[in-house]
Amino acid sequence: MALVVATLKEDIKSILSDLKDDLNQEDAIEKYAAQMSNAIDKYIRSGTVEIEAGITVATTGSATAQSGSTTVKGFGIVK
Repeated sequence: MALVVATLKEDIKSILSDLKDDLNQEDAIEKYAAQMSNAIDKYIRSGTVEIEAGITVATTGSATAQSGSTTVKGFGIVK
């Protein structure tokens, strides 16, 4: 799934709305940091990482029962 900026924006607006009447500045800062961290984490984890085809692999086994793993790092793009 592609990252949806509008969803993050709504989460941020909700966080700010929740804090607007908080009179204790230290508590508000702590709540803001915790809630914003969670919103950013949720936003990033909602994305899909696409990896280009063609990563080199090493395999073992017979022609009909292969197993293996990549032998180089793969790089992807968060969509």
